[in-house]
Amino acid sequence: MQEYRVMYEKLLEEFETYQNFAENQIQILNEKNIELEKNLDALVNIVEISKYINSHISDDNLIPMINDMIIGILGVTYSSIYLLEDRCSGFEIKATNLPENEVVYREEHYLTKINKENPFVLNSRESIFGDHTSQEVREIHSLIGVPIRLRSKVTGYIMIEHTLWNYFSYEHITFITSIANQIAIAIENNALYKRIQESLKRDSLLNIYNRKYFKEFVKNKIEIGIQKFALVMMDFDDFKVFNDNYGHLYGDEILVRTMDILREELQIEDLMARYGGDEIVLYLKMENENEADIKNRVNDIREKIYKNKIEFNGIEKNTTATFGIAYYPEDGECLTTILNKADECLYKAKALGRNRVITTRDKI
Repeated sequence: MQEYRVMYEKLLEEFETYQNFAENQIQILNEKNIELEKNLDALVNIVEISKYINSHISDDNLIPMINDMIIGILGVTYSSIYLLEDRCSGFEIKATNLPENEVVYREEHYLTKINKENPFVLNSRESIFGDHTSQEVREIHSLIGVPIRLRSKVTGYIMIEHTLWNYFSYEHITFITSIANQIAIAIENNALYKRIQESLKRDSLLNIYNRKYFKEFVKNKIEIGIQKFALVMMDFDDFKVFNDNYGHLYGDEILVRTMDILREELQIEDLMARYGGDEIVLYLKMENENEADIKNRVNDIREKIYKNKIEFNGIEKNTTATFGIAYYPEDGECLTTILNKADECLYKAKALGRNRVITTRDKI
């Protein structure tokens, strides 16, 4: 009997050992499954954020939209995205759900940590911002900051806050860094998209707007009910002669240098575009000017063009231009009609000897 008891106790001991081992293994597997589920959830969230960003890449409100997604996915109290405008002005807040009166204080508080360009986590049983926190802002006990990097350069920061102590740990850095990487790519793609869109509106040689954009611009002004403006058709005199005698490069130089004169003379809400060849069209807003003022402005431009010597490759010549002006709404209520009236004035001026300004008010 004694032998059986010894065997029983030995088997029982072995069973308990294996049972403890199995329970430990099950516990380890459960923990791994939980961690795997967390990672899977994080991956799903990153994929969703990536899809969302890519589908809104051209949106001007892309950064605030991303910030709203961070708040929703992480269930945090406050989230802010800072972007580096340039090295002189430093980081500027581009999206936040913080009350306005807290934004400046947060910027000052974060600045030293942001400038170190490393991720960080802060947890405190006491309010991180101490007594400063106003009544409308909840006390923050957990905070995480992650840099936004593009090709190893820090271009921004994500700052996320929570009221719960120890809510954030360094494990969150990997997940939020993934979001930061998506933001960096989105910012670059958004900027590229805007550059492409802008280039489609502009003439590649003169860097002024093209005919298509000009027409859309003026039509929009008419649709929104602008009260009064002038359209000016401008054409260089004997431009073909300059091209034939001195070459197309000299002709291009005339166009480029003359656009510099126009830029200096136009006001903020005016617009110029290349209408075709050597023909330029101007939109001049008439908020505080009458028709005579507009004609005087255009005549000043004409004189400056005439007095400007174009030097290029040893060639130094003066050029002239002729102008025709029509007014909205007096000369028509649609773009085509006004342009035709301005064009008629231009050709009347050409017929009278060039290098002059004719308007629809001139009796010729």
